[in-house]
Amino acid sequence: MGKIREFIKKLTPHGIIMRRNTNTFLQDYDRWKAAGGSITFDKTCRFDSYVTIDGFGSSGSSAVMDLLREYDGCTVWATKPSFTDVGEDVGGLGEMDLMRLHGGLLYLEKMMEDDATVNVFWSDAAVKAFISLAFYSDQYKFQPELRPLFYGFFERIVDQRLTSDQLLMGAYLNPFSSLKDMFYLKRMPKSEYQQLCREFLYTLFNRLFPNAKGGCLVLDHIFDDCGLDMQRFQPYLPGVKRIKVRRDIRGVYIDAVKNNHRWLAHDTTEDFLRWERFSYRDHSDDNPTYHTVKFEELVSNYDYEVSRIEAYLDLKPEQHTRKGTMLKPEISCKNIRIWERYPQLAKELEEIRNAEPELCYVK
Repeated sequence: MGKIREFIKKLTPHGIIMRRNTNTFLQDYDRWKAAGGSITFDKTCRFDSYVTIDGFGSSGSSAVMDLLREYDGCTVWATKPSFTDVGEDVGGLGEMDLMRLHGGLLYLEKMMEDDATVNVFWSDAAVKAFISLAFYSDQYKFQPELRPLFYGFFERIVDQRLTSDQLLMGAYLNPFSSLKDMFYLKRMPKSEYQQLCREFLYTLFNRLFPNAKGGCLVLDHIFDDCGLDMQRFQPYLPGVKRIKVRRDIRGVYIDAVKNNHRWLAHDTTEDFLRWERFSYRDHSDDNPTYHTVKFEELVSNYDYEVSRIEAYLDLKPEQHTRKGTMLKPEISCKNIRIWERYPQLAKELEEIRNAEPELCYVK
């Protein structure tokens, strides 16, 4: 019986699961097109401004998003707070991955300006990466009315599609991929591509929030976490601002170990320190192109930090009409100095503090 279980276990990841989760983006697109589907992207957006709230991994960025939920004039696209009504309809909202992940808009920009994309393998891989990211996105899965946006963007970035009923060269990308066709990525000037992305995003925002009338759209991690060149992002969302949320890395380490976050290196203290150094390598609290918030300061010095955020985002105190309903300092304070509750990790925590005192700033 044990041998049978092991045999089934080896088959399952590439057998049952792959068949159950087959990517049907192309079939969906073909049906839409055959039915006369077409879309024109919006050239303007309902929102007046944008801000992205980013962290460094378990650093407390959700606290700032919860704070901004309390303001009139702010619309927050982010995972809802865990203590709100479980019946609340969030429409598949969460981190905004369509920009920053593999296959996203920033990735495609790099591929379009790279001469390597004239190679059919690179070009095909780029298009398939977008298809996969789009198909498995919450917006595609949970909101079918948004799918034409993805089809329209797909049409505009593909120069040629070679249809096939067999897997021609799929092994170089993924031997179990269900995407058999091959694609040539369209080459276009960067400014033209950025305009396309801007209109795609405007249309997405307008349809997600049809009742919005101006104000600020708050986005959860729309840009790459460690990329700090704000000029690079402006063509996509003109005037976009950024708040970077940091936290004493001893608290991050405890979260990583306690929850076994596999995306956050923590098998050894050296692994953890190497990752944190990489994350913070270009960061400066005084960089004028973005605003830095320390999670601990937001919770323990609430009024002062809130006033700084209001000044940065041009929010008025009188807009803070739901104060204390989402961000509750009396609850969040429990996440400060959490390392003191783990004496069994005292040796590792001391190593971290001695190695990076500037990242361990809580006295």
